[in-house]
Amino acid sequence: MKVTTIIGAQWGDEGKGKVTDYLADNSKVVARSQGGNNAGHTIVVGGKKHKLHLLPSGILRKEVISIIGNGVVVNPDVLLKELDNLDGERGQLLISDRAHVIMPYHKLLDGGEESSKGKSMIGTTGNGIGPCYSDKASRIGIRMGDLLDDNTIIERLEKALPRNLALLDHYGAQNDLTIEGLLDLCREWRNKLGEFITDTSLLVNKHISNGENILLEGAQGVHIDIEYGTYPFVTSSSPTTAGAALGSGIAPSKITDVVGVTKAYLTRVGSGPFPTELDDEVGEMIRDKGQEFGTTTGRPRRCGWLDLVMLELSHRICGFTSLSIMKLDILSDMEEIKVCVAYKDNTGLEINHFPSSLSYLAKCEPVYRTFKGWSSSGIDISKGIIPDEMKNFLDFISESLGIPISIVSLGPARDETIIF
Repeated sequence: MKVTTIIGAQWGDEGKGKVTDYLADNSKVVARSQGGNNAGHTIVVGGKKHKLHLLPSGILRKEVISIIGNGVVVNPDVLLKELDNLDGERGQLLISDRAHVIMPYHKLLDGGEESSKGKSMIGTTGNGIGPCYSDKASRIGIRMGDLLDDNTIIERLEKALPRNLALLDHYGAQNDLTIEGLLDLCREWRNKLGEFITDTSLLVNKHISNGENILLEGAQGVHIDIEYGTYPFVTSSSPTTAGAALGSGIAPSKITDVVGVTKAYLTRVGSGPFPTELDDEVGEMIRDKGQEFGTTTGRPRRCGWLDLVMLELSHRICGFTSLSIMKLDILSDMEEIKVCVAYKDNTGLEINHFPSSLSYLAKCEPVYRTFKGWSSSGIDISKGIIPDEMKNFLDFISESLGIPISIVSLGPARDETIIF
């Protein structure tokens, strides 16, 4: 029995969806544990691309039970659209009765709050994720289980709506929201999703007790974690191993494997310092070749070299038992490839640990180790053959972090993967 957690080790967009889909083949349950439809996982099966935002990546396997855990915030309209877009057979879906619901006022409020920040905008997706988590922390949120009872919905709305309407008025966001209208909307969601809502913590723990393999699918990445990310340019939940356990309703001690997922380079969407950013033709090449545009937003991603200082913090917080290196094919046929091994601040001091201060981080310059590039002609995925130069690159990452590499991805499809 294994309980495996998949964690994004960078700023998100690392390729967790493909890893989840690949490992789901030997799993009974795949559970999402945090975030909402601000996340986007792309999976390619049989040449067809599937873009998932709320549904766990295991949904494409009919024998897998897919769970939206209690730590996720759910936009029912987005979820219903994703379900409608799935063609062919899919696995069973269950939704935690403790997962919070993104209401229409959350999305309106997200846009108003972000616009008011001007040059200090965080770069949110505008999907209402932050305001929903804010209501959750303020104890006025509406949970999926609440949708099953009219009286509970009304009670929750009587507390939540006045506060949110006052905030919308403050930001000048026009709306026509009423308790009656929102109650009708909740009833519509109940009619379409009510059969999926249950206590998913009981189910996950039951399958663990039965000795079956469980896969916890993280969204986003450690460096936008609310605690250890580049605050305030962070998300509203915890994309860490601890967050995965809490958000799926299991004890942390039940997790047996933690797979840290990282691209062979680094990308970021939105604002904030980025020491290894490549604002040149190399960065443009990586963006174009890697199709680095947000699955959820479509925004172009900022691109740069792999940063081992960042990965050290991710490993320290999450305890990776192995690494998955994604999009290694994008770096093929380059003359040289760089990896950041340390930072040097404006006084010349070299540091090896990721700082909490963004003003300090902004003054840091990367210290690089340069590697000879490799030719794509030396790769034979079917035989697990890779060029020596690629192997040297991978060995350096593994040895520097003290983590074995278990998966190498050389393309978006399931069969473009090498298992170590």
